[in-house]
Amino acid sequence: MEKIHEKSPCCRGSVWRFGERRRRCSICKKTWRVWKKNKGPKKLRKNYEILFKYLNNEIGTITKQKNRNRLSPAALHARMAQSLKSFNEQTPWPSVPKGELIAIADAMIEYIEGIPHVIYFILLRPLSSNKATIMPFFITKGTGEGYMGWKGAFNQVPLAVKVCIRALVCDGVMALFQIAREEGWVLQRCHFHLLARIEHNASTGRFGKNRKLAHQLIKLANIILYTRNEATVQEAIEKIKWLLIDINSRMFRTVLFGFIKHHQDFRSYLAYPNYNLPTTSNSAEHMIGRIRKLQFRAHGFRTIKSLSLWIEGYIKFTKTITCNPKIHTPT
Repeated sequence: MEKIHEKSPCCRGSVWRFGERRRRCSICKKTWRVWKKNKGPKKLRKNYEILFKYLNNEIGTITKQKNRNRLSPAALHARMAQSLKSFNEQTPWPSVPKGELIAIADAMIEYIEGIPHVIYFILLRPLSSNKATIMPFFITKGTGEGYMGWKGAFNQVPLAVKVCIRALVCDGVMALFQIAREEGWVLQRCHFHLLARIEHNASTGRFGKNRKLAHQLIKLANIILYTRNEATVQEAIEKIKWLLIDINSRMFRTVLFGFIKHHQDFRSYLAYPNYNLPTTSNSAEHMIGRIRKLQFRAHGFRTIKSLSLWIEGYIKFTKTITCNPKIHTPT
């Protein structure tokens, strides 16, 4: 078998050894180096340990970690920002669960450079699971959760996933009610927000002015929310109507009127037991609370870009939130 020797890349002549790593052309005497090394300082191996601990609320502010690896707070902050950017670029968004889904929606308002921004969050949970996947967030400028903002957030959900949504769990935002009606989704309103508003307007505390009325309203509200007997529910509604005569606050009367008028939206978990619906949007509230704590440790975010980067990193790190149903129906 004929041996084929390496030829020089310049003149296609014979190649001579010229030291340990250099080679030489036998014709033009040009030399070159084999097994070239990259120029400049060696790249650091990607290590997300500190970033993950920071996102998981296992360490405090960066200033308290200044002695770690003999780095100053500024150097540690720069390294963490670099790790966050690399992590976001290399990590995909959480995969969307398959099958029939329920959506849990909530939003937070954040002021950046004096301008209010609304960040919309949507969680998707399969009917037979208690793990809700966090979808990519949506940001608009404004002071309230508007219809167009929520419409844009749900438009980001792929159509093949959107058609699998069967129910929507939310608080008292009218824009979400309208979207649920348009899409034909079952609407489950949050019990916690309702009871909190009643407690706020008629305190049951020791210094509350209308403690007796407040206790009556809370008791009747719990009957409407959790009793299966429709006759008992209607009796509780009639009692609330009578109690409305003694309430002077126009806002509080509006809250109670809306509750008794749309009380079926609070009882969807009983009407659709196969959906395994939660009765609160606390899973989304918990996620927003964790983001607030992250913001507190970072002493706020100065730009909308930094806010988006950290929220994206948190979502890609967390991926899912526990969302337990009120009444679990085995499948």
